[in-house]
Amino acid sequence: MANFTTHLSVGAAGSIVIAAAGYYFELYGLTTAVLCAIVGTLGSLLPDIDLEHSRPAAQGFLIFSLITSTLITILYANRYTADQLVLDSLILWLVAFLLLRFGLFETFSRLTVHRGMVHSVPYMALFGLLLACGAFYGLKLTAFVSWLFGLVLFVGAMIHLLLDEIYSVNVYGLRLKKSAGSAFKFFERKKPVQYACLYALLAAVVYVAPPYGDLWRSLVRITRQLIS
Repeated sequence: MANFTTHLSVGAAGSIVIAAAGYYFELYGLTTAVLCAIVGTLGSLLPDIDLEHSRPAAQGFLIFSLITSTLITILYANRYTADQLVLDSLILWLVAFLLLRFGLFETFSRLTVHRGMVHSVPYMALFGLLLACGAFYGLKLTAFVSWLFGLVLFVGAMIHLLLDEIYSVNVYGLRLKKSAGSAFKFFERKKPVQYACLYALLAAVVYVAPPYGDLWRSLVRITRQLIS
């Protein structure tokens, strides 16, 4: 599998390219482009949320928690005004950081096995959908921006999974390593019930997800421009 530095550098490069492309085609402004690059980069680290004993991963998720809680606070501060906005924002940042670092990440690292279900395409799709729903219902962002953040998070995660599969090939010996197929997967025969529950949860989140029409029309427009 690829190491932490490789995941971070390739994920960041890919996310910046995607964010710059959206800005070039006038899908969004510069601020949104920067946020997309950050979210995509964080997504490229997300599949290793199930990695418990790696120091680089622990450091990476510390940075992940700091950046994500800061983004949540910035989005909150831009959306609402109040007499105690600074105090409210600081409290929100602290709560978000503690929940992410010592709640979400700590729980996942203890309850999951590396390259298990978390290291799969549907699980990463679930994270992207949850981000879209959280941005739309929680932070009151537009459906377009909410779906955009969820999509770039998912794309960043796909970069991670594809890198792991690429590194599972021994190029010189032209053979597959034992880790081949354990990263970029949709299902495991040994876990039919778990994956059935995962896909059921995925369908439920899709049902309550924000409208995707604006993002879909924008992507269709860009595709037509590239073809013509």
